[in-house]
Amino acid sequence: MADFAFEHPDIFKEWKETSNSIICLSVDSTDKLIKLYDKLSKLTPTVIFFEPDIDDYTSICLYGTPEIRKKLSSLQLSLSKKEEEYV
Repeated sequence: MADFAFEHPDIFKEWKETSNSIICLSVDSTDKLIKLYDKLSKLTPTVIFFEPDIDDYTSICLYGTPEIRKKLSSLQLSLSKKEEEYV
């Protein structure tokens, strides 16, 4: 999120003042994450985070307009499977 705030300060400010909502979704692989980034970065401000400790991309942060949220509706909430295992 810090990378997004740095790269898109005006949009970040608008988000903070009007929504301040964060939704975490998951994908099955790094390849799917990169494909999702490539697709969504053409539609909305998006950044991808590279985790140097594991030498891989681990997340994206984007501005979730109603149209973008529809495109992401098929993705599962992060940790929802893991939470079920522990309940």
